[in-house]
Amino acid sequence: MTNAPLKQDIQIATPNREQEMPKVSIITPNYNHAQYVGDAIRSVLAQDYQNFEMLIIDDGSTDNSREVVAQFTDDRIKYIWQENKGLSAARNTGINIAKGELIGLLDADDIYETDFLSTLVSILTTNPELDGITCGYQFVDHGNKPLYQREARLIEPSQFYEALISGNFLVPESMLAHRYCYEAVGPYDETLRACEDWDIWLKMTHKFKIGSTDKILNRHRVLPGSMSSDPIRMLNNRIAVITKHFGPEPMDASEGTEIQRRAYGYAYLTTIVEYLQYHHLDRAYECLLKMVTIYPELLKRYETFYELGFGDQPKGSRGDFSTLNVTKNAENLFGLLDKLFDDPQISPELRKKKQQVYAQAYFALGMLSYGARETQAAKKFLTKAVFTDPEYSFNRQLVTTLAKSFLSPQLINQLSSQQRRTV
Repeated sequence: MTNAPLKQDIQIATPNREQEMPKVSIITPNYNHAQYVGDAIRSVLAQDYQNFEMLIIDDGSTDNSREVVAQFTDDRIKYIWQENKGLSAARNTGINIAKGELIGLLDADDIYETDFLSTLVSILTTNPELDGITCGYQFVDHGNKPLYQREARLIEPSQFYEALISGNFLVPESMLAHRYCYEAVGPYDETLRACEDWDIWLKMTHKFKIGSTDKILNRHRVLPGSMSSDPIRMLNNRIAVITKHFGPEPMDASEGTEIQRRAYGYAYLTTIVEYLQYHHLDRAYECLLKMVTIYPELLKRYETFYELGFGDQPKGSRGDFSTLNVTKNAENLFGLLDKLFDDPQISPELRKKKQQVYAQAYFALGMLSYGARETQAAKKFLTKAVFTDPEYSFNRQLVTTLAKSFLSPQLINQLSSQQRRTV
């Protein structure tokens, strides 16, 4: 996905002693994360910007979280216990008692890099027109080992809200914002059991000017059994957020506004990916049918099939060509498409687009195969794209990649290495 450039007048500088050094309140909800919360605390204490307080809101933990936090004697670390009310309620508690001018969010299983505060506070200090700033993040496993996937987008403040309509790409710890932002758009919706941060980001970016830097400044832990590993829970909460912001789900592509259809369409696309990750093909198909009924435009996008082509790659590892099983993912993808175009429920208009849809899928899988250095598969898929839709014979990227796929993987690697050295 092509990201918008960072606004040119956003600057990163080290504030001088004359500049105000605002206090940051870091809100850390915790529920039974005793094994991780110590890492979160250490990452805050190690910051090279030290004007902060860290509010650990223990949401009714039954493990030894209290004892772990008690080992840290710095009086800036404050432990608040409450009966279990959920993640949103814990964040609301923290924001309500925060004393800082700026609010940072750090879940108990995640980690700030040492320059998180200094970098983002500096941006906000030197760019007073900004109300908040986001940064990039690195996925890590339960043991804090970096995974392949990173997320870092540069988005113009004026385009941030628009970008979020298609889904949430932020994590809580990637945002640092003035407290007045949360006071204006909050509190967090305590009826939501997931996607509560997306709800807040939509409100915040619609009302305030939020900037971005693509510098990787925190680590987001991927844990088995977490809330985000439950596709139906995530979908239900996505739909709840979309309904709140954009209205009820359209019955088909003729109803609602373009924004409504887009928001729901992308929500179902995201859930297709999640079901593919867990090999639930029947559920993935249900979401595919919903997606094309509401927003068939997604089948015209190369990026849709490129994303689906990564198929069962798990969160944190998506995009890693070294572990990509193109053959298996292609089998699943075409199984879904075959079922779709045999389904009497799809519209006659969509049925007429079958060739273009398959050609788009072949093109994406060809590019993925080439990226994975599976040149035979790349030749097969790219050739099929051209034969299925001759218009692709004029696609420069396809033709160039098809020509390169006749080279051996060893020669491709050698040429790539030479090109990197030249650059």
